[in-house]
Amino acid sequence: MHAQLEDILFTLEAVGATTGPGAWNGEDARQVLEALIGFAAERLSPLDGPGDRQGCRIEDGRVRLPEGFKDAYKTYVDLGWHLLSLPEAHGGAGAPEAIGCAASELLTAGNHAFQMLVALVPGAATVIERFASANDRAGFLPDLIDGRALATMCLTEAGAGSDLGAIRTRAVPHVNGDWRISGEKIFISGGDQDLSETIVHLVLARTGALEDGWRGLSLFACPSHRPDGARNALRVLRIEDKLGLHASPTCQLRFEDAEARLISNPGEGLKVMFVMMDHARLDVAAQGVAHAARAHALASAYAGERKQGGLAIEMHGDVRRMLEEMDALALGSRAMVLRSAVHLENGPLAAFLVPVCKVFATEAATHVADLGIQVLGGYGYLREYELERIWRDARVTRLYEGTNGILSMTLLTRLVGGRDKAPLAAFLAEIDAALALPVPAEAKAPVSELQRRWQEVQSMLSAMPDAGMAASAFMRLTGLLFFSACWLRLESAAEGSAIDGRIARLARFVRAGLLPEADALAARCRALAAIQGDMADD
Repeated sequence: MHAQLEDILFTLEAVGATTGPGAWNGEDARQVLEALIGFAAERLSPLDGPGDRQGCRIEDGRVRLPEGFKDAYKTYVDLGWHLLSLPEAHGGAGAPEAIGCAASELLTAGNHAFQMLVALVPGAATVIERFASANDRAGFLPDLIDGRALATMCLTEAGAGSDLGAIRTRAVPHVNGDWRISGEKIFISGGDQDLSETIVHLVLARTGALEDGWRGLSLFACPSHRPDGARNALRVLRIEDKLGLHASPTCQLRFEDAEARLISNPGEGLKVMFVMMDHARLDVAAQGVAHAARAHALASAYAGERKQGGLAIEMHGDVRRMLEEMDALALGSRAMVLRSAVHLENGPLAAFLVPVCKVFATEAATHVADLGIQVLGGYGYLREYELERIWRDARVTRLYEGTNGILSMTLLTRLVGGRDKAPLAAFLAEIDAALALPVPAEAKAPVSELQRRWQEVQSMLSAMPDAGMAASAFMRLTGLLFFSACWLRLESAAEGSAIDGRIARLARFVRAGLLPEADALAARCRALAAIQGDMADD
């Protein structure tokens, strides 16, 4: 993980995260992240494999995590790591968003299941601080700041997954500003656990009529326990049996007139929730980066030791291709995430970059993990080696916090084809800024050509009434453009540094081995858009 730290510190500087108002300089970032690596390596990594094998269970109506997780969380809080991204005004460290993303990557590399349990607290605290009443801020923030509480997001229902307008869980006013929530929520990460004393559930519930759709939704803070310590009126119905992340309890919850407090105003649930969602989606992208970087590290170490034909297999051309692709995708995806984190408070640009990062980094994660399995051959397929678990754990990142398909549709219909052109203009300005960096012309030329091709496809798709079949290909094309721009930033920052040779080599590989995919993606967008029209006629 220390090699990973050096890449993170280099990338923070390359994307502009160590300068500007509120930024932490490189030395401060090093000290904090180096200490975090020590915690992750000592307390979290040893629990990763055993936790996956042991899994979670329901006991007396409560969720019990695998052995060691509760003690690890106590140490996490005792050392103050839960304060890293919390606001200074309430006793937190107030780390910039980019540092928070780097910390998420390192925690995920140590133990993704543990990271998921603690990851939503900064976003929940932001929402409560920004939108809750003074009374409710005083009621909920201290427990989050002290580590007594963890947080969840309760959005999804059976039959109302991506269609949040179909939510049926209902909230009704009670007395003295209290509300009562009734209904069921599914796929709730950390819906119950035995790490923290209480949980702050942020619940999206209906306060208007069903026909109001998403306009009738409001956001509530629903504590798992009442102030007197008694259990609130909610129950864990089951823990889902998943492909991966067995130590992370994904729960189905039933709210039975559970006590709750309204956050913001009735009908503003989605507006408030999406403040937290941007944090969560960027966090998921950082999870993807962690898996890609870890998979590359394992495969690279194996390929340097495993010999075939008298040579380490890292010297064989096809293995070298896979290793270069893994490294390039991990580095470039990290740059995308940290660059987006720098601009998270820039509304239009963040609105564009966050979903693109989430899709590109999570798809890179499973692809890189798959390549890692291939590098190890039969050993990569065995449970005693870590790569198969990396693939299993990484796979869900393409599903939660908005499936990659839904985010691709959002890009096409709202961010590119919508009436508000500010996100599109901000994205193109971001690419132009990268093209203005002092890098050789041979590095800029393919990025400039990719931007021209992207704009042609974007104009064509935006003019169509429905081009949904092309949405995923267009998202991939968009991600590739931002990825290539971030690689210009890496090249520019590396000149004259200790890793100049590695970055220059990988940049050549990106141009030769990855960017040519843009031609096929552009052709696929046109062909799929055309065939969708034919299918509609049929």
